[in-house]
Order: sequence, then structure tokens, then C-alpha cells
Amino acid sequence: MFLLYNLLSAIALLLYSPWIFFKKGPDDHKQFILERFGMAAYEKADIWIHAVSVGEVIAALPFLKVLKKSYPEKKLILSTTTYTGQKIAMEKFPEADRIMYMPADTWLCTRRPAAIISPEIFASVETELWPSLFCNLKNRGAKILVLNGRISENSYKGYLKIRYFMKRFFRVIDYFYMQGKEDTERIREMGAENNQVGFMGNFKFDIALPHTDRPLWIDLLPEKIILAASTHQGEDEKILEAFSLIKKDMPECGLIMVPRHPERFNQVEALITETKFSCLRKSGITNESPITDVILLDTMGELSGLFEHADIAFIGGSLVPAGGHNVLEPAYWSKPVIFGPHMENFPIAEEFIKQAAAVRITTPAGLAAVVIDLFNDKSQTSEMGQRARAIVDKNKGAINKAMTLMRKYLGTA
Repeated sequence: MFLLYNLLSAIALLLYSPWIFFKKGPDDHKQFILERFGMAAYEKADIWIHAVSVGEVIAALPFLKVLKKSYPEKKLILSTTTYTGQKIAMEKFPEADRIMYMPADTWLCTRRPAAIISPEIFASVETELWPSLFCNLKNRGAKILVLNGRISENSYKGYLKIRYFMKRFFRVIDYFYMQGKEDTERIREMGAENNQVGFMGNFKFDIALPHTDRPLWIDLLPEKIILAASTHQGEDEKILEAFSLIKKDMPECGLIMVPRHPERFNQVEALITETKFSCLRKSGITNESPITDVILLDTMGELSGLFEHADIAFIGGSLVPAGGHNVLEPAYWSKPVIFGPHMENFPIAEEFIKQAAAVRITTPAGLAAVVIDLFNDKSQTSEMGQRARAIVDKNKGAINKAMTLMRKYLGTA
């Protein structure tokens, strides 16, 4: 079975290679190529953590900082798969001994880095499963862990179709520490043994966000601020339609648009101007910039700090079937949260609905009505935000559980 996987992954690498060579993105494209093919200069390390992209890196940051502080003598590598994940990792986790790209998961690319790095522990964040790398690391004595693991419904259905292979593959993994009770059941049904699986909660609840100064550019917006965070294609139009309805009733409202993917910045700017709203790109704001209806956040790494300064947060990826994004950062700042019907990637969203800590909408008109109601009722807005924060506080503790597991394999710090 693993022989077949390695054969298929080698074919996939052959087809994928032009993308690796020619896709634009990282400043050091040569290093990107070398690391993706497993041909870079590597050194021995004690701990290797993998977080595929921006969301996983940000979720794991508090854990990573505690881990490095607890084991400063241990050499720690953090790998990512995407350019944006790499950029955020370098900005937010300079304590790492090395930040690199994950090698493509085929025997041709994973054998060499696994042999040279040869960590005591390899931990994958949020159930990124890499059969070739895991097997190569296991053969060299590494402990393989999955931390903050989750299995979406679609992934679960797909994995069940290859349960025989997954059950054999899971023998390589020492422990699955899963986000939710449903995730623990799914990983067991996929073939993991009971003694391999535990419930740890979600890293994202263990946030301790620093207060930030209110950015001066926010004052270019009207008094009341809506933050549309991590929006996807097909969603921006609906948000702008809702904003048009809001502005008719409340001209004192402003909007911060934050597209999820940087390559869409120009497209979203065009949509904003087509709707006749004035728009400024954050990267182009100067001291002479005029008051505007909408600010397009076209820079990386700033979204998290904006939730503190917005009045209402809309969670993107939820009005289209993209699975939604993180509700916890606005909740941390006691902000009222609104999202659409597609929050499959964040099952905790249902708890927010049950506790009246968020509102689910399905149409632009529904979004506009909720925003107007919240702005007209300050007590409702405050109470909703307080209930959201209470959910965050109630669910803290995942980092301590993960550190207990790490100490089991590394020794008491």
C-alpha cells in the first residue's frame, strides 16, 4: 500500500513540478524550490512542527512560544506549505531556529530531510497527514504527533473510503490530540486505536491578544466600523450589497474589507468602485488621504489587531461554501459576531448561536438588518460581545494539554 502511495506521489510530483518552478510568490524562490524538493541544506533538530498555512500558524503561535520558552535548549523547526504561512511564521515566530517549506510528500523529497533533521518529535497541526514523511521520520526513531487535530465532514467521508490504508498508516502515528469530541470519534472510526486518541480542545481558545494602538488610518472611515474578515470570491458582492442597504439607513457606517487571498486584492477593489463607494487601499494611505466609505486591507498580518478596533465583525468564507473562518479573535475582544450558513470548519460556531453570542444570516438583506439592529441597540451589542468572550474563556486549556504530551516525550522542562 505504501509502495503504491510512493509511486502515485512521485507521479503527482512530476505533474506539480512546473508549479513549484514557475509560481511567483516568495522572495527567495531558489530556497523555496530546494526545500520543496528536499534538496536544501539541513541540520539536525530536536523538534519539528508543521503548520500548513496562515490559519494554522496563527492558531499554533501561543503553543509554539510556550514550547520554545520551556525548552530553549531544543532546536525547533517550523515548516509551512504556503507562501503566506511562511511570511506570517517569520514575522510572528522569530524564536524558531529555522522556518522552512515542507518538502513535497513523496519518498524522493522526504527521505533526505528526514534523515538529516531526524527530530525527536514531529508534530503536525490540525491533521495535516503526510504518509511518506511520517514513515521516513518514524524509521529514524521520531515520535509522530497530531496536535489540535480536526477532521472535517468532507475529509471524514473521503478517508472512510480508504479506511484500510488509513488504519495501517495510523500505526506510524504515536498520538492524535483532537480539537473536539466529534473529531476524536471520527479519527477512531477512520482506524486509530483508542489509546492513540485524546481530546485536547482548540489552540485558538488559548489566545491572549495584545492591546494595540488604534491605527490612525481607521479615522479615515466614518464613526461606526464593520470589519468583513477573510472574505472569499463570490462573497464580496454580497457584503457590498448589504453595505449599500446599511449606508441608506446609517450613513455614518464605514467598512473594512479583508480578502482572504492576496491575489484577489485588485478584483475586490474593482468591485468596491463598481458599487460607487469611495475606496482606499491600506498600502496606499498617506497623510493626505481623504475620508472614505471603504478601506481595503491589502497588507498581511494586520487583521488580528483590527478586531479590537472594529464595532461589528463579519466572518468571511461563510456566505459561500468555503467552511468559514475563525470566530474567536473578535469574540476575545467582546465584539458581536455575524456569519453565514457555511461554518463547517468551525463547529464551535454552533455554540455561539446557542449562547446568543453570534448571529447567522443567509442573505445580504439579513446581514444589513442585523448590523442596523446592533448599532441601534447598544445594550444588545454589548451583551452579545460579552457572551462571545465568555465562550472563549470557558474553553481555554489546550496549550497546557499539548505541553503535557510534549513533556512525556521530551522530559520535564
